Amino acid sequence: MVAGLSGSGIEGQRRPEVLAGLLKAARVGPGGHRAAAHRVAAWLGRAVGGSARIEEPARIEDSARIEVPARIEVPARIEDAARAGGWAGAGGGDGALLRDVAAGSPRSAVVAEPGRHLRVLALGVERPHPVLVVTRPSPYDEAAAALVAHAATVLELLLSAGEADERRRRLAEAGAGVRLSVLQLLMGGEVVLAQRTMAGLRPGLLDAERVVVCVLEASEGQRGEVARACEGLLAGRALVVRCPADDGHVIVVAPVTPGGAAGTGAQDALREFVTGRDGVFLGVGDRHPISRVAAGYDDAIRSLAAARLMPGRVAGHQPGARLPEVLDAGAAAGWAAGFLRPLAAVPAQDRGQLTATVRLGLEFTAVNAARLLGISRNTVRARMDRVAGLLGLDLGDVRARAALDLALRLDDGDPGTARSGRAGGTGQARKGSDGGHAAQAAHGSGTGHARPAATRPGPGPGPGGGELGRMLAAPPVLVWARDLLAPLRGDERDLRRTLRDWVGENCAVEPAARRRGVHPQTVREHLRGAEGLLRRQLVAGGSGLYEVVLALTVTGELDEAPSRGSSGRSAPGDRALVTPSCPATVHP
Repeated sequence: MVAGLSGSGIEGQRRPEVLAGLLKAARVGPGGHRAAAHRVAAWLGRAVGGSARIEEPARIEDSARIEVPARIEVPARIEDAARAGGWAGAGGGDGALLRDVAAGSPRSAVVAEPGRHLRVLALGVERPHPVLVVTRPSPYDEAAAALVAHAATVLELLLSAGEADERRRRLAEAGAGVRLSVLQLLMGGEVVLAQRTMAGLRPGLLDAERVVVCVLEASEGQRGEVARACEGLLAGRALVVRCPADDGHVIVVAPVTPGGAAGTGAQDALREFVTGRDGVFLGVGDRHPISRVAAGYDDAIRSLAAARLMPGRVAGHQPGARLPEVLDAGAAAGWAAGFLRPLAAVPAQDRGQLTATVRLGLEFTAVNAARLLGISRNTVRARMDRVAGLLGLDLGDVRARAALDLALRLDDGDPGTARSGRAGGTGQARKGSDGGHAAQAAHGSGTGHARPAATRPGPGPGPGGGELGRMLAAPPVLVWARDLLAPLRGDERDLRRTLRDWVGENCAVEPAARRRGVHPQTVREHLRGAEGLLRRQLVAGGSGLYEVVLALTVTGELDEAPSRGSSGRSAPGDRALVTPSCPATVHP
């Protein structure tokens, strides 16, 4: 039997067995080092035949919760230190002793009273200290005191490791916060400020003129692991951010090196990573100027929608698949300049914020656009309202949103956007991203009906007529539209007709079902089927839907205006029946 431990919870065990028990209790499990420390304290209490606990400094400050007997003894080994620290060697039952020990003056003390004996020890080197309080009914002999000392040493190591873990966690959180801020600045086109902010973490990372944006999708439980793996995998070659708008997404912004391919090093590494992990998908965007990171993000999101339908779970941008790439350069530039000309009246700084917000607002809900930009959803809606008023658009009409989305794409200042090069944009919307359906949520009354469209001279508000109509009548555009819609041709459900009726009813399910003569659930099933065949998100809104709207317009399958009585939102009774992210739904 270990001397001095008679009557304890481990009576009869040899010293090596006791120490083995201590080390077993100290094993670090899923709860981390701090949980292991509290396990050791509980084990120590049983080992000495009493109880033991760790008092945290914050709790010690609340003296009313701590009970300490009045009779106190100072161990001989700390008498000198106690006198030097000015500690009187006695205290009341108000917790003063624990506060003194936590402050390190003294670092330990013994409390004795009939039937109760305490050892109080400061742990660690940083003040205020956590305090180990061990109590048992009989006095401590040499063996019991030694066991308390051994346990205190182990506890100090565990708590020190736990503090290091906490510092690393806080540092990682701070780094993640900085990276998120950098992404939000890039999304808003604030390139110089983003570069300055990033210089503190990774100098020179964002000095490239062009970038490629990739988006990885995993389950919520996997995202943290995927993000950490990407950070290690890319080793400072790219900006890795956990998406603030989607809990399953990780966004990677990979710079394109001069003379190199479009971020192929990062892409190849990510492709290989996804290949070895089930349930993870990768969408890769086209390369864009660093001032248009949000446009690259839009590309990547569209590619991600296609990746979900591919066996390899990876999809990239397909050249020639976007409408701006097949439009005549001169006609496209002229139309976009005229369409967006009213924005020239806005001061340059405000104009950049407005267009960046609108691009994301056209692509996402107001809430998600706000998260991506780091602003409030009310600010998103206010900016959408302002742009709609300046342009004289009813953004409750999906065709108006499609036209505005196209104009912003053409006015991005990227010389590779339209066929045969670009003659240059208007210079009034060079920042931000392409962008959804926050536009619709921003327009309309509380009854769910969109405001009447304002009118203005020049290009019509929708894609069905005027200069835009003439531009869309070009033969290459007709080929593009037919190719886009071709996958629907062979489906026996006549998905194309359902899609045409749904868009014709401004993406409202109930009116589309009445026009089609089917049940609303059938319309929803047809839309999901069309999404799979076209490899584009439709119900969720955004650029995939806008391209389909324009393609149906090019092929002459849409009326020039929504049917009478249709609005930019679902009817009151239809809200619960449509997909929550559908542009026909009022978003919070």
